[in-house]
Amino acid sequence: MNSKRLIIAGMGSIGLRHARLYSTLPGLQVEVCDSREEGLREARTLLPDAPQWSDYSAAIDSHPDYVLIATPHQAHAEMTCLALKNGCRVLCEKPMSHRLDEASRMTACARETSSPLAIGFHLRFHPSVVRLRAMLQSGEAGALLSVRYRVDSLVTLENSRSRYQEHLPGALLMDYSHGLDLLHHLLGASPAQMHAQGTAGTISGYSANPLVFSALFSYPAFQAELHLSYTGKPEIHCLELATTRFNIRLELNSGSFTRHRITDGAMEDLSFAFERDALYLAQWEAFQDFCDGLPSPICSAEQALETNRIMSRLIEQLVRGASPSPFPIIPAIQLTCS
Repeated sequence: MNSKRLIIAGMGSIGLRHARLYSTLPGLQVEVCDSREEGLREARTLLPDAPQWSDYSAAIDSHPDYVLIATPHQAHAEMTCLALKNGCRVLCEKPMSHRLDEASRMTACARETSSPLAIGFHLRFHPSVVRLRAMLQSGEAGALLSVRYRVDSLVTLENSRSRYQEHLPGALLMDYSHGLDLLHHLLGASPAQMHAQGTAGTISGYSANPLVFSALFSYPAFQAELHLSYTGKPEIHCLELATTRFNIRLELNSGSFTRHRITDGAMEDLSFAFERDALYLAQWEAFQDFCDGLPSPICSAEQALETNRIMSRLIEQLVRGASPSPFPIIPAIQLTCS
């Protein structure tokens, strides 16, 4: 059987991780693409036998089966649409785009070409998230009262190569768009209203606008909160939920999963062994199911567009500098992932 061809565009840290992992999969030939010689040089060190491309258009003209886009998000729309129009199946790293109109264009292009397009929110495949979602959907957890997603991470600024966070308004929301996606993935709906506020600042010589950001989302029967910052060292990355039966906390960097029963305060440890590479491998398997038209928990273009709508509204409010006030969200797209 002939191998399927996968071209990975963008040899930054995430693209290199994808290349390393997927090069081990049977029946898949990994090829790498980067306009920067530095990126191709790093890829050669990692995968000396992998075919290389410096021209993305030429790479797409070679008609690969799959394209994985791991470039800066400003390039996502153009690169995605070119691949879709050439009949490629596309997995694009998050966020979908830094602009709502470009995210809409990507979704429309996938619909018009009937080519599969999914967005790489790999935290959907975290074993603790999978377990939590099952608890919520089955009713085991009880009725949800509140949920809070929190990230505090200075290392994101320390590891940034381009330092786009200094000049791109709302970069914090794009870096941690996982939070908005997880809220949608777990809750299955968009909020009716939201309040948001951010503060620009500098820490350890790194500047960002915002440096700290918080949003409160209103649903008919519960509240959700998003707290993001570039301030934490060591990094804090967690989900906290209150239900009518439990107080639940997930530490997403470690796999720690604990819940305390409301009735007596007793703690149950549901922690999972956690290995980040496994999330990306599970995501690739889900992408294959998605391409084959099978039920898949991967984030579709339509779902990512809904997240992009909310993110764009939040960034608009930050740029305006308005005081926090509620305003309606575009009606939610029905989520169909299983």
